[in-house]
Parts: sequence; C-alpha cells; structure tokens
Amino acid sequence: MASRKIKQGSTAVFYSVLVIGILVLVNLASSRIFGRADLTQDQIYTLGDASKRLVAGLPDRLTVKAFISSDLPPQVQSIARYLRDMLDEYSRNSAGKMVWEALDPAKDDKIKEEARRLKVFPARLSVMEKTKVSVTESYLGVAFQYGGKVESISFAADINTLEYQISSTIRRLIGKKKKVGFTSGHGEPSVFQGLTAVQEALKEYEVTTVDLTEGKKPIPGDVDLLVMVGPRKQLPERAIYEIDQFLMKGKSVALFIDGMVLETPRGQFQPGQMPPRIARSNVIGIRPMLEYYGVQLGQDLIMDGQNQRVVLPAGNNQRVVTNYPAFPIVTSLSRESPITRRLRAYVSIFPSSVELTKEARQDKGIKGVALASSSPKSWRQTGFFLFDPLRQPTPTKELGPFKLAMLLQGSFKSYFAGKKIPAPGPARPPTEKEARPSGQGKKSPPSTRLVLVGDSDLVQDQFLGLNRSNLLLLLNIVDYLAEDETMIGIRGKSQTRRPLERLDDSRVTMAKWINIIGLPVVFVVLGIVRWRVRHSRRRRQAERMVKGT
Repeated sequence: MASRKIKQGSTAVFYSVLVIGILVLVNLASSRIFGRADLTQDQIYTLGDASKRLVAGLPDRLTVKAFISSDLPPQVQSIARYLRDMLDEYSRNSAGKMVWEALDPAKDDKIKEEARRLKVFPARLSVMEKTKVSVTESYLGVAFQYGGKVESISFAADINTLEYQISSTIRRLIGKKKKVGFTSGHGEPSVFQGLTAVQEALKEYEVTTVDLTEGKKPIPGDVDLLVMVGPRKQLPERAIYEIDQFLMKGKSVALFIDGMVLETPRGQFQPGQMPPRIARSNVIGIRPMLEYYGVQLGQDLIMDGQNQRVVLPAGNNQRVVTNYPAFPIVTSLSRESPITRRLRAYVSIFPSSVELTKEARQDKGIKGVALASSSPKSWRQTGFFLFDPLRQPTPTKELGPFKLAMLLQGSFKSYFAGKKIPAPGPARPPTEKEARPSGQGKKSPPSTRLVLVGDSDLVQDQFLGLNRSNLLLLLNIVDYLAEDETMIGIRGKSQTRRPLERLDDSRVTMAKWINIIGLPVVFVVLGIVRWRVRHSRRRRQAERMVKGT
C-alpha cells in the first residue's frame, strides 16, 4: 500500500512539473513570436495585402509619431491599443523604412506644441462616472512625415476605417495625385454644392471641374478620369464629341445619369399643398452614343419591394415615414468586379435600368459586367408616373430583376469616326475644316473603361445619409477607373451593415408558431427519448445482475 502511494505521488509530481515546464516554454515562445487570429468576416483587424505592399515599396524613410494620451477614457482605450498594434504591423512590413514612436502630450508641453505643429489636436470626450459626467481633452492622433511633407490623422475615432485612413495618408505622401474631372454646364451638381461630401472623400485625388458648356472648351489633357453626375439639360454635339475623344485616348469615364427625372409642373398651388412631382424622360442627347458603345439607359423607373424606410414630405409642412419602392436596397452586387466585391448593399433613389445592347453582347472586344441589379421583387415603371408619398405605386407586369449599373471594358469604337467634327458653341454651319470627316481617335486602347449607373441621386449630399455605402460605391468606381485599385479592398473592410431580408407574412407566421409550439414539442420529445433510453439501460443492468446471481 505504501509503495502504491509513493508511485501515485511521484506520478502526480512528474505531471505537475511537466505542465509547469510546458507553460513556461509557451510563455517564452509567445513573448518572441507575434500572432493573432482575426475572426471577423472582413478581416478588419488584419493588415491587408495592399497595405503591406504599400509600405514594403516605400522609396524613402517614413517617420510616424502617434500622440496618445495615457489617461484616455475607457470607450477609446481599445482604439488606442488597436492603433499601436496596427502601426507595429505597418513597421514590420516596411523593411525598416517606416519608424514610429508613441508620445504622451499630457506629460510635456513641448510634445503638445509638436502635436499642434504636426496638425494633431486634442478631442473633447465625455467620461461617465458613477455620480457625474466630466469632459476631458485627449490625444489619439497620428502624424506622418515624409520628404518634408506632413499628413496627419487628427483623431482616430473608428477602428473599422483606421487602416484605410493610414494607408490613404501614406499614399498621398509618396505618390502623385491623379486628376478627376467632374463635368458642369448642363444642370449637374458641383463639387461645391451637391457633391461636397464626394470632394471631401476624394483626398487621394486632385478634384477639378470640367466645363462642357456648349462644348466651347476641350477637356484638359491632364484630367485622368471624367465623372458626370446628374445632367438635366441637352448636351450639344460638341460636348458629346469631347467625351468621345476623351475615351478614345484610353482614359475612363463614369456616368451617373437618370433615365427619368421628377419635376414640378408650373402653376400656382394652395398654401400648404405639396406640389405634384411628375416623372419625365431625361433628354440629354447622350443616349445614342452610349448605345453605340454597347450600353442602353432605360427610360423607366425601377421600383422594388426590397426598399429603404425614408422620411418624405407630405404637404402642410408634414413628413411621412414609409417604405417606398422607389428607394431600393440593392443587395445583388457583382462579386466578379473589385468595385462591388466587398460591398454588401447600397440604397438607390428612383433608379433607371441599364442594359447591354445585343451588339455589345456579341462584340468580343467589349466585356460587360453588371455591377448591381434589383431584387426579384422589383418591377419596371414606364410612361406617366405621379410621385405621391402617401400612396404606394402598383406593381406592373414587367417584373425584375433589372440591372442598375454596368461596367464596360475594352476597345471602344469612336461614335464620331467618319463623321463631321461638331462645331463648338451654339448651332451654326460648320467651317470647311470642321466639315471634314473626323480621322482622329477612331478606336480606344483595350484598357479603356466606362461605368454607367442609372441613378445620380445616390451620390449627392442630399441622399448620402441613407447609406454610407453609396459614397463607397463612387469611391470604388473612381479607384477602379483610375486603374488604382490599392484602396478598394482596404476601404471595403469598413462595411458593417448587414441588411435583413424582408419575409412575407406566411413565412413570418410559420416562424412564430415554430417558436411557440415547435421548440417546446422538440424538448418534450427529446425528454421522452432520453427517459426511454435510461429506462432501457437500467432494465438491462437489472437483468444482468439477476443472471449473475
């Protein structure tokens, strides 16, 4: 008995020492080897390949200073830890060219002055305590210094977008900005009114305005990408010619154009009465050229049963909150194109359909990709349409899904090849030189890209609050057409919205009764089965004991 106890004690001591030794080795290894598992769907806590390539290709030394207060409120301490980890990963992947340090401005006035000089400022944060609410000024910003230039993130407020902010800041420092031109002159909103959020978001680009009024001025040669949002007036032939020749140079174009627009008819209305808004075809003169290229913009409105809840004016200074079919939640997005691969959904506003022509489908030189489509619950509205927020439109027999955005890539044939060069300005007889057939720019390079979206409202300031993905869609389009796809994958990590699928009443009722009756019945059945199994086991044990005696 004594020897048995000694053996058991020795075994226990041996295993205890073994477990302690394993724990020591694991701790030693973990202190030297960094590892982290990112279980989020979009890998928002893992440095993306694009960011790694960006810092790995730094041509010169990049100095980074993170100004982080030591007494941060609890609600932002996790962001501070994540910021440190993220800067460590950038540094490890930079081959020693990115060096960073953390500084606490609260401990030294010189550090405060340096933060101010580098455009990092404190933010006023509320701290909730048991008996009071206090306000503190805290630093959580980063300054980047490269080649005598300084860019900064004044306050890192969001984990989801932090990698995008850091990578885009680095790219602005080390790269030359491409120029994006937004057209004007035909009723388009401008980057100063209507597209201010777009201009603010396009920090990686030089944004300019391209005046196409009557086609008097050519598109500047240093514009790398042309964007047209929401024209409402007829474009003269010369302006269309300038767009065509821009494409023939191998440069890309993004068009956000409404197939139909809502307008208020002229007349007098009673005080408090909401003026009616009637849909009409948006005649801008660009449709024939688009169809020649291979894409058709429908003269229709696409309504969808899968739609956004919105606040709409209802007259007498009243508002109505309703789900209106003209605000589709677009969830059918292409996973083939980098533009929409990481997007989950966006909200469209009175969209029109976009289709490839039969010739484009047969043309092997042009590749068309449907970027977005409506849901199977959608329908096409054509002809007369009166917008009434208090009355739901009746579905037509033309059911969806319908394509809402299209990407064309390939070698485009010039719409003006063999035609006379249109004269700039108002209509007048062309000169002898202008009357000659156009021999320039008959065909574009194979890398030319064209995007057509049958909705201009989705990127305008007025509607951007419906869904933050609307702005991301435009930014991804600009990146892709500018042939600079570095930021698309990083920007997509900030997607967190997961729209719920709307169920019909029968499925809702079935789910309710399954929860009320089905689950209790399942538990009762499992209990009966378990009781019968245990009863059978005890009976067999009793029979074996009887046989043994």
